[in-house]
Amino acid sequence: MKGFETILPGAWKLTKELQYELFSLQVPTAWQQVAQSLAKKRVKVLGKGYSSVPVGSLDPIMAASFPKIIQTARQGWKYPAVPWVFATEDADLSDLPEFIKDWLREEFSNCLGEDEVESILEKLDNDVWHWEKPKNYSLLNPPENLYNDIRFQAIPDYLAVEFLKNPKICFGDNNQYELTFYRVASLNQGSELMSWPPHTVSLIEKNKQVGIADISFVIRFKLHTVPWRQDPLIYHQLSMRQWIVEPFDKFPFGGATAYIGDNHRWLDGVHQPFCFMPLRIKKIMTQEGRKPRWPRAITELLKINDSPLFEPDSLASAPKHQWSIVGEEPGGIQVAIAYHTSWGKLPCLRGVSPRDLASLDVAIQNKFVGENLPLQRVGEAQKVAGTSVLFWERGTPKKRGDKSPKNRDDLSTPMLRSKIASPALFRLSENIPPTILILWETKECRDALIAEICNLLDLSQKGEVQRDESPIGVLKEEAFYEGQLGSLIIKTQHVEDLTQKLDVEDSSVKGNNRQQKRLNLLDERIDQISSSLPKSEGLSGALIEIKPKEYFFPPESDPKLALRIGAMRAGYVNQHIHAVTGQLKKGRKSLSRNASNRVQKAVSDLLRQFGILPAPLISLQKDGIDPNLWLTCFRTLRRTRKTTASNTPATVALMVRVNPVKGIVEVTTPSLFLKQRWVSYPAGLRALITEKWDVDSYIDETISDSSEERPSSEKIREQQLLNQFVADCLRDCLNTPVENQELPRVLFMAEALNARKMLTWLQNPKLPANDLPNELKQRILTESERNRLWLVRLRVAGNGEVPVGIVKGSAGSRTSGLFGWQDVCDGGKNMLYLSMRKPLNTEQGTNTLQVKQSRLENGSRQHGNPKLLEIAVVHSPGIEAKKLAYFVHSLRDRWPYFAKEVSLPFPFPFATLAKEYAVSAKDPVDSLEESEESEDSEESVD
Repeated sequence: MKGFETILPGAWKLTKELQYELFSLQVPTAWQQVAQSLAKKRVKVLGKGYSSVPVGSLDPIMAASFPKIIQTARQGWKYPAVPWVFATEDADLSDLPEFIKDWLREEFSNCLGEDEVESILEKLDNDVWHWEKPKNYSLLNPPENLYNDIRFQAIPDYLAVEFLKNPKICFGDNNQYELTFYRVASLNQGSELMSWPPHTVSLIEKNKQVGIADISFVIRFKLHTVPWRQDPLIYHQLSMRQWIVEPFDKFPFGGATAYIGDNHRWLDGVHQPFCFMPLRIKKIMTQEGRKPRWPRAITELLKINDSPLFEPDSLASAPKHQWSIVGEEPGGIQVAIAYHTSWGKLPCLRGVSPRDLASLDVAIQNKFVGENLPLQRVGEAQKVAGTSVLFWERGTPKKRGDKSPKNRDDLSTPMLRSKIASPALFRLSENIPPTILILWETKECRDALIAEICNLLDLSQKGEVQRDESPIGVLKEEAFYEGQLGSLIIKTQHVEDLTQKLDVEDSSVKGNNRQQKRLNLLDERIDQISSSLPKSEGLSGALIEIKPKEYFFPPESDPKLALRIGAMRAGYVNQHIHAVTGQLKKGRKSLSRNASNRVQKAVSDLLRQFGILPAPLISLQKDGIDPNLWLTCFRTLRRTRKTTASNTPATVALMVRVNPVKGIVEVTTPSLFLKQRWVSYPAGLRALITEKWDVDSYIDETISDSSEERPSSEKIREQQLLNQFVADCLRDCLNTPVENQELPRVLFMAEALNARKMLTWLQNPKLPANDLPNELKQRILTESERNRLWLVRLRVAGNGEVPVGIVKGSAGSRTSGLFGWQDVCDGGKNMLYLSMRKPLNTEQGTNTLQVKQSRLENGSRQHGNPKLLEIAVVHSPGIEAKKLAYFVHSLRDRWPYFAKEVSLPFPFPFATLAKEYAVSAKDPVDSLEESEESEDSEESVD
């Protein structure tokens, strides 16, 4: 069907000039100096942190108090005469000085003392704040100073204003769901609209309603740059937000985000259109313990305006605070608390359906184009190649009604098939772990893991089980297992108390709070684990039975991080698994419904951590690509300033290379490359866990203050070192044969969002076209090397930087393949490609919302709406760009540990999953949480 050959990217451009009038507000010099002084004093007292003004905590509450702000410039608190606030209208500033003083009190009093902070603040003049004269800005043409391109906030604001002139959208096949949208005041890039009141969605399993969830749809407009295009594009996105509706005992340790709707402007009490202000409820230490609190500046401001906020504790018994109903105009103060993983399992599955995306796309077409606004869609994406070739043969499907066990070699996931996994493991001696250790709590889990290892690798036990009981009564067993292709040893021992809670509530443990106590307890547990495990000769593997997440409360009591670090210190890459038994039946424990799947995945994931791969991984016949090709990728895992003994500024980065003929995966880091060049994948994971992580130097990309504080010379040096590292790795690959002695080609892939701060040539304005970047060209000197190097930049849909794709002519339908995005690049010489992956196993049949269904119809089905991957072929001597893009698209289906395509092409999963070992005991609990936007979390085996 023709409609499945074309997708409509959700990308738009302005077609004529528009002027936007903005008011600006500068921070008085004396106020700048006071804030800077307080920040520097705090660093001196604490001996750590950054001395820049922490406006990251001021901006959100400023936006909440005055929603007409479209942008803040943090340099406004650093340099004189630099505007801090840009707004579409002015407001009475009478209460602003005390508002900012309350923010400074909350930020610094706990550390510096209330008396000292108050003595400094009372010297400030409240009458020096005033608006500058309004100024017109062009929405079409770039400013002279691109550093502060106001278009990136002004254009989304303009679109939101125009959209809200008719804020109703109908969703669903028959337009049965009419939702009304309201503005969300946020200084995040772009503009945000949210439907209100929430819609109740049924949770349906096996044709029965098992619960409900309250959700709102969220529309975002954002500006993004595109490779080889001068002007940015406008992207629209659609997502959903879930709300807490049931009473709860207390807020999570990290607090929560509340969305407060009001039709009055908090800064001066003026009436405004109803909108939402997101506010963070933080839990702070009081004399009664940790209590949830609103930001002090907001609380005091609302008291002045005689509309005080109620205490956060009162939301625990009534989370649905004064919600309006469908059809009525919302008014007064309404509050809703957004779900987050810290609350536990989300009631509704994430994501909207393709039908919902199509509904929004039609609404935008009708509102913007139909009403003659100066907007036009940018190009269509035509399919240039179908789904990727089937590389590994399919197994024989079972006939309907056949309840017999499925043949191992018919499983969809290649590395779950014995005929693939066993030869892959035993083919090369360096791949073989000498020992697999099982730390078990339940015998059922132990026996299931042993059986899976034997089934997968075609092994059987040889000889008697050797038993040894330690002086403290821990029974350890060891047995030798052998098959036609090889052998290994399986050791087992009871996990004892290694997986028990960390007692962070114990008053005898050193530390003033749970986080400090957790750090001390983690260090103790790590030592206990590493000393309790049998000594390993070389790197071995461990499978550890752990307790479920809900067992650990508070979250700081979870010892999972200690297990990861302690086992690796003892010489074991390690994979964790929950118990496989469910409820008692007739006095006996029964296996849980998904036990077999989880056991299979645990064992195969342990093999993945050893870098076990089938071979070959490229076929000249199927791919049209010569297998004499190194597959390489670059990934930054964690940025630090001091990760080495010499305290040299460095970025912890990983290069992965795969020999597709021999099935060997190797990795290196800047420090490893200087000493050992490349090491095996598990050796690389061990190197990551022994890095001297400095938690205080970690750069949180969400807090620009931190990065601003770092000297530019240090950042430039870091970037130069990383470019040299990448070039050295590529030259080494270009001069290392894949097989025989023929010089190979090298495919180098980097993902923009992850790497562009270090490899700055990946940024769109600098991205070369049909050439190598100067940073590599200067270091890869010979023409032969340059002609054998292929360079591809990828971009994932995180942060909305890749447009959504709607099937043209068939709303709600799904498609897959490689698409060429027409008319997006300037000049027409370059082509940008969009890759749409196939549905996962969990996204097929009755597991997925059907073509005509909206997310509003069922919260228990997968959305089945895979995100596009952007592929930019930068340098491809000797091969057509389209052919190389299709090969990269095919590599999304070359990851043998999943049944279907993954987000990033092979071998990226080796690099992304290495983050499991880029950890230290100082990591906060939140860093271990699964990302809410992680698409990989949806992927599974049969």
